[in-house]
Amino acid sequence: MCGIAGYYNKVVHSDQLAQLFQSLQHRGPDDNGLFQNGHVGLLHTRLSIIELTKLGAQPYYFDKLVLIFNGELYNYKEVRSELIPKGYNFDSNSDTEVLIKAFHCWRERAVEHFIGMFAFCIYDKQIDALYLFRDRVGIKPLYYSYHQGVLGFASELKSLSILVDDKGIDKEALALYFRFGFIPHQYSIYKSVNKLEPGSFLMVSKDGLKKQRYWIPEMSSDENRNEDEWIEELEAVAISAFTYRMVSDVPVGIFLSGGIDSSLLAAILKRHYGNINSFTIGFNEPRFDESPFARRVATSLGIKHYESKLELSEARGLLGDFYSIYDEPFADTSGIPTSFVTRLAKNTGMKVVLSADGGDELFGGYSHYKRAFALYQRIQRLPYSVRKLMVKTSNLLLNKKARKQLVFLNLEHKIYALEELFMANDIKTFFEAVVANQALPEIEQLLNHSFPGLSLSNHIKDQTQQAMLMCDFSSYLPDDLLVKVDRATMHQSMECREPFLDHRLVELSWRMPIGFKIKNGVGKYPLRRLLSRYMPDTSFDRQKQGFSIPIFNWFIKDLDSLFSEHFSDEGLKGIDFLNRSEVQREYKKYISYKARNKDYNIEKMWRLLSFKLWWQRYHDR
Repeated sequence: MCGIAGYYNKVVHSDQLAQLFQSLQHRGPDDNGLFQNGHVGLLHTRLSIIELTKLGAQPYYFDKLVLIFNGELYNYKEVRSELIPKGYNFDSNSDTEVLIKAFHCWRERAVEHFIGMFAFCIYDKQIDALYLFRDRVGIKPLYYSYHQGVLGFASELKSLSILVDDKGIDKEALALYFRFGFIPHQYSIYKSVNKLEPGSFLMVSKDGLKKQRYWIPEMSSDENRNEDEWIEELEAVAISAFTYRMVSDVPVGIFLSGGIDSSLLAAILKRHYGNINSFTIGFNEPRFDESPFARRVATSLGIKHYESKLELSEARGLLGDFYSIYDEPFADTSGIPTSFVTRLAKNTGMKVVLSADGGDELFGGYSHYKRAFALYQRIQRLPYSVRKLMVKTSNLLLNKKARKQLVFLNLEHKIYALEELFMANDIKTFFEAVVANQALPEIEQLLNHSFPGLSLSNHIKDQTQQAMLMCDFSSYLPDDLLVKVDRATMHQSMECREPFLDHRLVELSWRMPIGFKIKNGVGKYPLRRLLSRYMPDTSFDRQKQGFSIPIFNWFIKDLDSLFSEHFSDEGLKGIDFLNRSEVQREYKKYISYKARNKDYNIEKMWRLLSFKLWWQRYHDR
């Protein structure tokens, strides 16, 4: 695990190089390296995980190729065995050496041989071409900027910003942030910067930029297999995927919540790998505290378990450091406990941790899948013409001015949201309206801008409940959950691996019928059945809890003072694209609701504040 950055067709001065290394040091404190060749530069900061000697140092050179690499190839020994009969010799036990020689052998198709997580750059000196690759699911981040033949790239936006002059805000990205709490991978907060999409690569040469997808998960349900056959295959793939993630030359632990996914991960590793270390955190508020469940699972499995309580004083410090960790507007407050549990693991000697992200999106674990699909079916019984007429009537009876008077019970927002649900004519659009915090008309008023056709993803065509899972898998997972975990762990120089996101396990899940994944209204049925082979149901069967903190209860005084500071005329000065009167109207609604002991718009307020805190850190300087 490392930090990478680089450029093509650009002049970069020594002070910029120094800033780049400094900005990436937390991702790789063990070593660093630089390749420069006129118009090309590649920078690397190393977190040593596999091959701890200088034989694993980067940039790595072979023939006419230069490589910088962030991530891990878990099956590098198997790939090395494929390459040896083709005449390749190896000097190290490094997956980096395997990667560069695999590319030398198979070029762009080398990635098809890899099981791992990665963002890497290869420069081919012979043809003066630079390649960027990102792993299939988007576990590892990669930002890039390309304009008139000039390319810059980096693992994090704050690093790439050193190479980019244009910091113009992308209003579509900002609208999506206010709507969903994160910025999807088609965008970044800056117009001039993009994220390389998961499962994609690009090549830059004197002929320009070429971008291509090399992996797209497809839903192709196989209805001809029985449950036992599915579980047998699931167990075999899970054992392989989970044990691969233990490949390391440094200590590895796992985040354990006591839920289905992390319990299955711990159980399979305990039986098929050996002794492991698990980590969890707790809270003094029972509604948020998962530590008793994690402790029960650890005791049942007989694994070494560590836990700690996150206290308010520590959480306040992490809140204040939020935008040291995240360099784009990001509203997921569970980044705070993720940082804390990472620190716990690090303090006990771990350098690598495993997280169980992905199980909900792959196997239907979120309860809102069931609720949203049932609501979709009910609304769709009404002909579209009838629904359209109802929305038109609603707009005639309640124009924008009239709606602004409907402060009671948050009716303004509820009416906009209901109209979106009635106008949705496919399941993906409907689901986006369900999970959105704000309706598009509300955001258009906030930003004084129209956003026709704005969507998280336009490639999902399926019209079954699977579309909801795919929507979360292609957006919420890589752009919220994986961003949260990557930045929180790497901020403390820790590598995090995602066993459930092995592409073989992903592909298997998309072949499973939705009625098998969500059976009798209960999600993750295949995972539950598999886990019952390893543990009694009483050890893990419980109501699902999200990994979150009571932020609004904890920080209510802090938030009130921050709201009053940042949403004043002075606090909003200089942010011309925000409608000041709309922001302040939302603040007044918050005060009114709070006086009645209601928190109807607190999430909207947090997203506004979170954006303002980001703006203050990265623009008000």
